[in-house]
Amino acid sequence: MKLVRSPKQLGTALRRFRRERKMTQTELASRAGLRQGTVSQVENGLETVKLNTVMDLLRALDLEVVLQRRTKGSHKELEDLF
Repeated sequence: MKLVRSPKQLGTALRRFRRERKMTQTELASRAGLRQGTVSQVENGLETVKLNTVMDLLRALDLEVVLQRRTKGSHKELEDLF
């Protein structure tokens, strides 16, 4: 499980999952019904990406969102996770 608290962290996590599946951005984009450039924007942490776009990528990577209460921890500790 990956802890994600920012668009940048989300993009990094999605990139890791995509690479673990040995997929290119173009292949992921095709599966999600998006353009390759859109996948790149999400993976680079663009903050204006639509929620539907993120959900399409999660679906294409066979991932889901699990919500839970935020854990306590320093900002530095969180950055060390990524």
